[in-house]
Amino acid sequence: MTTVEEVKKAGPERHLTNAYNFAGPGTFYAARMRGSDFYENLMKEAGRKIIGTKPYNVPINKLDECAKIHDKVYNDKNATAAQVQQADRDFQACISKIKPSDGIQQKLLAVAATAGFDAKLAAEKVGVLRKGSFADGGDKHSVLGQKVRGVVGLGSKALGTVSKTIKQTLA
Repeated sequence: MTTVEEVKKAGPERHLTNAYNFAGPGTFYAARMRGSDFYENLMKEAGRKIIGTKPYNVPINKLDECAKIHDKVYNDKNATAAQVQQADRDFQACISKIKPSDGIQQKLLAVAATAGFDAKLAAEKVGVLRKGSFADGGDKHSVLGQKVRGVVGLGSKALGTVSKTIKQTLA
């Protein structure tokens, strides 16, 4: 996400705390990687809140470093569902190395993040969420969504025709 239009269409960045640059959903990874000035200007032009700690392309601690590596895969539109899920597991392995001596808050956030990713991966496994959900890549539909589409049997073209017919009937 590197244009004002893309940022305006996207949801907000939601980081674990306002100090984090990467840890949390919705990180504007590509904009951050273009440098702090680029990120700041983009957020201001889009009317969005600047999140994190300057420099915005540098992790603030071990947890944020793990998240930066994870976000690189999430930012890749060509990443497969398997690659996204592997990034989730790699993130969990990375944050499992955080110790209380790294900071109690960081350790507690790592434990919470591990539980969150356990739930995400489980929901993807049973088909409630699409595999690779919340990433730019991954599967396009969940298993449940694929089954619903198969039962309904209507493509977007057919749905458009049905919608048009209904509008004409009501007019």
